[in-house]
Amino acid sequence: MRSISLLVIAIFSMTSCGNKKTANLPPAPADVNSVVTTIKGKKYKATQLGLISTLISDKNNPYEWFDEIKDTTPFFKNYEKQQMNFAIHFINDTAAELIQDTLVNKALWMIDNDPKGSETPGIFMRLSIEKEETVIPGQTSKSTNTFSYKVLGLDDKQLFLETPNVYNSRKLAVLLKAE
Repeated sequence: MRSISLLVIAIFSMTSCGNKKTANLPPAPADVNSVVTTIKGKKYKATQLGLISTLISDKNNPYEWFDEIKDTTPFFKNYEKQQMNFAIHFINDTAAELIQDTLVNKALWMIDNDPKGSETPGIFMRLSIEKEETVIPGQTSKSTNTFSYKVLGLDDKQLFLETPNVYNSRKLAVLLKAE
């Protein structure tokens, strides 16, 4: 009887692990130049959000998509709503507009494959935004904030990024569609 119970539990756990959603993601970019030429002049809008797992067992499908998460708290729903309002317009080869929730910021963008700090190797999109806010007491000039996004995938219709944002100690991934 005990072995039957263990067998039922094992089968249940294997089938529940296999029910993880997989999205149709674009392939990883070939090089920096392919990213630059593909995104220049395009507008992208968020269509899906996912949390990136850090577990080795999830390496083949590390994404937990927000539409699968059963969190109904106001905090989670508000966070999801804010992040789904994320969009980027790459105006030319250096200028961009970054839309986050209701804020529109002018930005400078560049693509490189030089990891900074604790970043893992890959291709990165750096967005630099100048703001008129005081970061350091006594500051009299604008401050420049640079945000790094790892390019996880790219094709003519989609851009898949690992964002600098974190939710529950896990990095946020965003799938954007070209408009």
